[in-house]
Amino acid sequence: MRNKSSSNFLSIESDITEPIKMLNDLGSRKKTMMRRLLSGIGTDAKNKVKKGYKSSGLKKRSGALYKSISKKVIKSGKAVIIEAKAQAKNDVFYGYALSKGSEIRAKDGGYLTFQIDGKWKKVHSVKLPESNFVVKPVEDYLKSTAYKEKLDKLVQKEITKIEKKNENRNTSSR
Repeated sequence: MRNKSSSNFLSIESDITEPIKMLNDLGSRKKTMMRRLLSGIGTDAKNKVKKGYKSSGLKKRSGALYKSISKKVIKSGKAVIIEAKAQAKNDVFYGYALSKGSEIRAKDGGYLTFQIDGKWKKVHSVKLPESNFVVKPVEDYLKSTAYKEKLDKLVQKEITKIEKKNENRNTSSR
């Protein structure tokens, strides 16, 4: 199984096959256990993205982009999605545009008008540079000892649940 973290079409993978197999051999329900592991890892990864937000060059103006950073375990329990899904009033998801970089053009050949450092600018288009504010912190986290420690902690928690469940079965069958 793989742990995926994405913002729209960006994905990062980390192999968690070994702990999944071990817990499955101990009698854990695979889908439920995977969802709990991925949820715990996803929460830590999301927190790393939020922690690195300012250092990636972004500012908390309205806070909408920062607040939109979230994690979600997909229904199959095979992946966790970390995304910044901030949405503008015109239904444009600008978290992805900032992450991948994009060009914004004025409608119907008109102008975009905005203020920079107190001066008004009027241009036909603006090129947003790529800002790796979601992918980079997640990649760094998945390579860190903090990730390995969190995974070990989550696996231990699952083992404890399995042991407790087996104890309850043994005492009730007496």
